[in-house]
Amino acid sequence: MLLVIDPQNDVLDEKGSLSFWQVWKHAAENRSVENIRRIIPACRKANIPVIWAKQYRLEKGRDVFPGTWDGDSLTLIRTLLPDGFMENTWETEIHRDLAAYVDEKDIVIGKHGSSMFEGTALEKYLRNLGARVLIVTGFLTDFCIEGTVRSACDRGYLAVTVSDGCATQNEDLHRDALQRMRRLIGPVIDTDGILELVGKSSVNPLPSVQRGFTVEEIGKKMAEGLSLNDIVDWKRYLKKETSALLVIDPQNDNLHEKGSFSFTGSWKAAKESGAVERLRELVSACREARVPVFWIRQNRLTGGKDIFPGTFDRQVMDVVQQAVPGAFLSGSWDTDFFEDIKPLIGDDEMVIEKAAWSAFESTPLERYLNHLGVTGIIVCGFLTDFCVEATVRNASDRGYFSIIVSDACAAATEKDHGLALARFDRLIGPVVDAKSIIGFLMK
Repeated sequence: MLLVIDPQNDVLDEKGSLSFWQVWKHAAENRSVENIRRIIPACRKANIPVIWAKQYRLEKGRDVFPGTWDGDSLTLIRTLLPDGFMENTWETEIHRDLAAYVDEKDIVIGKHGSSMFEGTALEKYLRNLGARVLIVTGFLTDFCIEGTVRSACDRGYLAVTVSDGCATQNEDLHRDALQRMRRLIGPVIDTDGILELVGKSSVNPLPSVQRGFTVEEIGKKMAEGLSLNDIVDWKRYLKKETSALLVIDPQNDNLHEKGSFSFTGSWKAAKESGAVERLRELVSACREARVPVFWIRQNRLTGGKDIFPGTFDRQVMDVVQQAVPGAFLSGSWDTDFFEDIKPLIGDDEMVIEKAAWSAFESTPLERYLNHLGVTGIIVCGFLTDFCVEATVRNASDRGYFSIIVSDACAAATEKDHGLALARFDRLIGPVVDAKSIIGFLMK
């Protein structure tokens, strides 16, 4: 993926509101714009998609709250530069020397901060396209370029900065920023080096037209009850080489009849439905198909060391501990993996510990999936309507193609399980049984 960051008039034009920084001058000395114009056609020839970023803020301060640091900072900027960073102005338009290079199939992202990742859908686009390597160009080297490259590194992407495809206020600041990135963040390569690498690369082109559905086709399915399974062929989107299996919370508190939450009946529902046995079969098939397996479990630090007094989180945990002493505590039998599950966990498989319902919240899961180039996830575990559902919803919002294995999950009751599966099937992700998934993996 090629990123072209903030190539806009305010920094690249001598009459831009930020011209006093003289980025336009350093860009000319570094031949940055000329080099970006060399890289773009080479990427297009290799079917490497191009994403552009423009930095702006909404008119009339509609994206800031008065009295906050962000709001006051923007007020300060507006006082000095009335049109600075303002959307729909000449200032934030792409500079004339690059505007002609924007193709109608390119994606243009508006951002409000330094990093192209923060508050944008960039990562969702990258995941949908299966991108793992980013070629980074644009302006300013020590602000938005460095901010984006640092964010990419933290998320598990390989970000390559094009040394003469970016610029900042002067050569010293530019050189220092490149040195910081080169040390521990990501490779720094010049345009000639990038062109050589791109010339040896090629990716599968995207479809020339968007897949279409007829009104009659969808209308008929909706009349019968909208189901993703009926409309979307999941085999078209799930690829073994870019998939992973997530096993959510197969621990004693959920699955053992003496677990803290045994009173909910989840252990009984899992046993009667055969969910644990289906899970075992699924794990075995994933291993044989070389699909990575991630084991997730929920726990909190003993002594409340991960909870702040007086917060809602503290109150919730107090209620839980009063009702079920020892629940969710790290290092306890309760949060250990269920005895029928423990032998399944391979020595080289990742265990993710979480404090929230979703396996994505405040965990390194997404970073690890990015490292492996995962774009599709197969989800099973417990409980269907709590941690499985929270994880799948988060995965969908992040751009993962998510499949829920219907008979390798369980909830407290069959009704709760069925309602959760119905919610998934409507708009979140296909619901497929273990036999179908295993058959797909074994082909």
